[in-house]
Amino acid sequence: MVTWLVRKYINFKNRYNNIGENTQLNISSNIDRKSKVGSYCYIGKNSHITKAKIGNYCSIANNVAIGQGEHDIKLNSTSSLFYENTYEELTKENCIIEHDVWIGTGAVVLRGVVIGTGAVIGANAVVTKDIPPYAIAVGCPAKVIKYRFEEDRIRNLLASNWWDFELTQVKELFRKMS
Repeated sequence: MVTWLVRKYINFKNRYNNIGENTQLNISSNIDRKSKVGSYCYIGKNSHITKAKIGNYCSIANNVAIGQGEHDIKLNSTSSLFYENTYEELTKENCIIEHDVWIGTGAVVLRGVVIGTGAVIGANAVVTKDIPPYAIAVGCPAKVIKYRFEEDRIRNLLASNWWDFELTQVKELFRKMS
């Protein structure tokens, strides 16, 4: 029993060597080998991430789908049986989730989308196009309803590159910025 658990843990660690330090990944979630997740992130239950690059300090809730395969509706059939390389053809474009992004429960981010630093994606939103930094986007399809901060503050936050620092340094920087 102990040997089996050790082997399972080693397989889990080897499978997810593309995950940054201090990132919490719920065991029921799936991140494919072509994805990369930064440090200090949280990924909730039953989330599925395909061909995505996720920055540091991101919060991804339960039941989120990022970069999942999309069937080509212009072909005679939508069945994946007609693809030469199903995985590659269904997931052609990578998703980029920049830093400090919060994605709410049940959201879907289509392949090829870029979500800017500091953005918030509402629960059950379907993100079909790029979202700018510090925007709040909700709905199906997701639309920007407002920005988290004024332009000057957004510019200062983006210029600080705070997401490149360790947590203790970030806390100190934010204390000084308040």
